[in-house]
Amino acid sequence: MPERIFCTIITKNYLSYARTLAETLKEHHSESKLYVLIVDRIDNYFQPELEPFEVIQLEQLPDQKTIEQMCFYYTPLELCCALRGLLHEYIIEHTTAESWVFLDCDIMVCHSLETLFEALSETSILLTPHCSVPLDVKDVEHELSILMHGLSNAGFLGLRRTEQTREFLNWWKDRLTYYSFLDSAIGDPRGLSLDQRWLNLVLLYFQDFKFVKHPGANIGHWNFYERKFERDSAGEIVVNQHPVLFLHFSGWDINHPEFVSKHSPLYREKDESPWTELAQLYREKLLKNGYEETRRFPYTFATFSDRTSITQTMRRGYYDELKQGTAVTGSPFEHPEYFQSKKYAINSTQFLQEEVQTAYQHLIQLQQDYHQLSLAFEQTQTTLQQTQATLQQTQTTLQDTQTVLLETQQNAVSEQTRLKQTIEEMEKSIFWKMRSAWWKIKQRFGQADVNVLKKE
Repeated sequence: MPERIFCTIITKNYLSYARTLAETLKEHHSESKLYVLIVDRIDNYFQPELEPFEVIQLEQLPDQKTIEQMCFYYTPLELCCALRGLLHEYIIEHTTAESWVFLDCDIMVCHSLETLFEALSETSILLTPHCSVPLDVKDVEHELSILMHGLSNAGFLGLRRTEQTREFLNWWKDRLTYYSFLDSAIGDPRGLSLDQRWLNLVLLYFQDFKFVKHPGANIGHWNFYERKFERDSAGEIVVNQHPVLFLHFSGWDINHPEFVSKHSPLYREKDESPWTELAQLYREKLLKNGYEETRRFPYTFATFSDRTSITQTMRRGYYDELKQGTAVTGSPFEHPEYFQSKKYAINSTQFLQEEVQTAYQHLIQLQQDYHQLSLAFEQTQTTLQQTQATLQQTQTTLQDTQTVLLETQQNAVSEQTRLKQTIEEMEKSIFWKMRSAWWKIKQRFGQADVNVLKKE
């Protein structure tokens, strides 16, 4: 079987996800190789040569000046999406792969993906649609979300080494350099949705493309309602009677693995299908691959060189100034005082809305944390009260035991006194005196017989 090439993009706090993706790929493609672009600085937080994948560092990409600007005006998520075109160009230039597949890092591979490579042998661009089954009008919010975010899910993209692929990447890369913002999250009417909505135009500009229709491919909250998970006659988990190829855990919470996603109103209740077994398995793999440690790794481009924070308004303000030709010269990360002195108006950036939203979400999180702490405190108080009650019972039992012991000691003393009195009375009796006198006579004349005494 030929070597299969896969690629993904992460910031370093998503390292456990990339490790899990690499692990599950190897389980089903022993000859696979995963390339991971780190859109961050490693800063000695991990050793690239020890990872189960090929690390591409940010410094290995071309046009470092533009890369640095992108690192400033894009958020971490936006940057990961904006550099996907450059990642695919790296694969073209540094491998001999005839075809390859991009997978988002929050994906678990559950089966061989050969059927996708077979489809790629007949097309240049392979996409997965967000959904293919209409919903009832009461669930129209789900369809509105798809209209807002794009027809295809960019967490999967298959490409083949063709001239049309090169044309597509040149076009896509140029758009993503300056237009990979998540406008929908902050109410910007322009409506950009990272790299994803650009894929809508593939249907118009590039004819050599196909949609993957396999029900087991790229299963996420966007198409979960179309999927029925069950066990086949061999006991394997299948979806719509087909193998589960790979699951996309977008918006999924590792602490509540039985819920599908926070991104869709369709799944407010716990899922009870066999999918939950796969979700639990994914959770176990993430924890084994260092989730608790790596999620705390800091994002390098969150601060200026003096370690002061970069705000969302500073990012979008810098972007606006670049477009106007008035941006600060040199590295923006070296000029905290410039950005701190600026008063970006709301009409020049919609990110003020996002900052308010972020602060509100932070407040909600604090309230949730306080509620959890209150519950924990109440549980601790209950435990303490139970412990105190147990301690009081133990003390009562101990006191009862001490009382019984004291009574026993008093009885023993009384018994000893009575026995002493009895002995003293015996020694004073005429019988005892006559017996003692008789013994003295026998001893004097040598007539004491032990055996006789025993019989007596």
